Amino acid sequence: MTDYLSDDLLKESLPLARKTKRWLATLTDYIFYLAIFMAVNIFFGEKYTTPDGATGYRTTGWPAFGLFAVWWLLLPILEGLTGQTVGKAIFKIKTVKVNGDDASMGNCIVRHLFDFADFAPFFGIVGLLVAGNNPHQQRVGDLVAQTIVIQVEK
Repeated sequence: MTDYLSDDLLKESLPLARKTKRWLATLTDYIFYLAIFMAVNIFFGEKYTTPDGATGYRTTGWPAFGLFAVWWLLLPILEGLTGQTVGKAIFKIKTVKVNGDDASMGNCIVRHLFDFADFAPFFGIVGLLVAGNNPHQQRVGDLVAQTIVIQVEK
């Protein structure tokens, strides 16, 4: 791992967001997306029942594409435009480049392309372990995109 900033400079000029706030912001974002996902599935999906009696919804076509588009709008695009997702805005944290400049749209897209690596295996343990074991608390997506998450307001 490359040390982009000295730890002293980083701590003085860029107050890193606490892991708890980052986790809560992520949880907020995905709960918000899950609510949209469920509503689209219920209203536009095809209801089915499995042989054992379980019920589910299958969404295909434009509604499924819409769900994909909503994920892009809520996470990488919103974050690329403002530095914050809905959850980050609520918890007053922001994504920036490791040098403190505003993160670009490209940084945020790359960052979120690695959400799967951070969250999917073992329910986020990978992201927590990676962030907990490097000086700038960067998860896999942050390391690849060269971003950090900072506290906006104390």
